[in-house]
Amino acid sequence: MKMKFTKMQAGGNDFILIDNRKSLIKNRKKSAMEFCQRKFSVGADGLLLLEGSKTADFRMRIFNPDGTEAEMCGNGIRCLIEFVYRKRLIAEKEVSIQTADGIYSGKVKGGLVSVKMREPGEIRLNLKVKIKKKGYAVHFINFGVPHAIIFVDDLKKVDLKNLAPLIRNHREFHPRGTNVDFVKVVDCHSLILRTYERGVEEETFSCGTGASAAAIISYKLGKVKSPVKVSPIFGEPLKVVFDVGLKQIYLEGKTREVYEAECYLNH
Repeated sequence: MKMKFTKMQAGGNDFILIDNRKSLIKNRKKSAMEFCQRKFSVGADGLLLLEGSKTADFRMRIFNPDGTEAEMCGNGIRCLIEFVYRKRLIAEKEVSIQTADGIYSGKVKGGLVSVKMREPGEIRLNLKVKIKKKGYAVHFINFGVPHAIIFVDDLKKVDLKNLAPLIRNHREFHPRGTNVDFVKVVDCHSLILRTYERGVEEETFSCGTGASAAAIISYKLGKVKSPVKVSPIFGEPLKVVFDVGLKQIYLEGKTREVYEAECYLNH
């Protein structure tokens, strides 16, 4: 069966987006594993499915390349917001999106897509995590999905490929595991970020929830203040804006439709 899809990206974080309001895709896990394979298929950091909702304008379901379903994705939801406006599926100034983590709202303005993030939870600062007899200071936060933040002086020297999976699966973060973010503070309004994403199981060029997590943990530790420009080491910068009480947090940045096409669904 042929399936129409849209390839979208936000800061280098790329997604396959399919309008699934008619439930054409039923085996979502298998479809994600099939579509997201790089070199063998379309290839992407995740599969985004636009579906109907009884509690919001639309529902977003996001599946990782390994077939697991993520609760939320900051760049993914911004791509989906861009999609519904580009396709004229909604006329209102703001759109509400149901996710597994709750309902989010967002809008497109001045060429940028912003989403209001939820209040962060499970903040645990200054955890001592031991990896191969070496201790690391790790800060944990849940921004719809879990993130472990580690501050470093030189991002290029981080052995992310070998270190990040050990932190991602560390017993401190069982049973769900965690995304892992290495952060360099540039100044009180700027951060640089590298992210290893759970479910993708490798480094991605950008991560919206990771950028939000890095900004808020940095703020909690007195390193930055709003607004914060978070620049992925490989991708485009994102902006995180928040109030002092962390009741209003917004993630903002560019998104782009790369192309539209069809591919074969083998099941």
